[in-house]
Amino acid sequence: MEFGELFKEITLTLNALHRKRVCLDGQTLPQCFLLSSIPDDGIDMSSLAQKMGLDNSTMTRLVGTLFKKGFIEKRNDDYDRRVTKVYLTAEGEKEVSETEEKLVKLSRSAFDGIDEDKKGQLKETLETLHWILTKEQMRIN
Repeated sequence: MEFGELFKEITLTLNALHRKRVCLDGQTLPQCFLLSSIPDDGIDMSSLAQKMGLDNSTMTRLVGTLFKKGFIEKRNDDYDRRVTKVYLTAEGEKEVSETEEKLVKLSRSAFDGIDEDKKGQLKETLETLHWILTKEQMRIN
C-alpha cells in the first residue's frame, strides 16, 4: 500500500473507531472532537474552528448544539469583548472524562498488538508525524 492510501485508510479507520468506541451515545464525531479540544482555560471560537479545520459558520452551529445540550458555555473574552470563548461546563467535563476513558481503552487495545521493543519507536514516529502534520496545518491556515 502506498503512503497516501495508507494514510487515508488509517484516517478512515480511526474515525470509524472513534464513532463506534470512543464517542458517547448521541454524540456525533465532530461534537466528540470539539468537546475534547476545549482546554480548561477555554478557547476562542476562531482558534477552535482553525484547530478542527472548520469554517466559522460551521463552528457556530456545532457550538450552538453543544450549548443547548448544556456541555459548553460561551463568554466574551475579558480583554476583547468582541471575541467569544467557549468553556466546558461540569456536564461537558463529565462527557470528556468518559470519552477519554474510552480512548485510553482503544489505544491500549491497539498498542497491545505491538511488540514491546517496537512501541517506543512507534511512539516517536507518531510524534514526528504529528509535528509534521501540525506544521502543515499551520502553513495552510
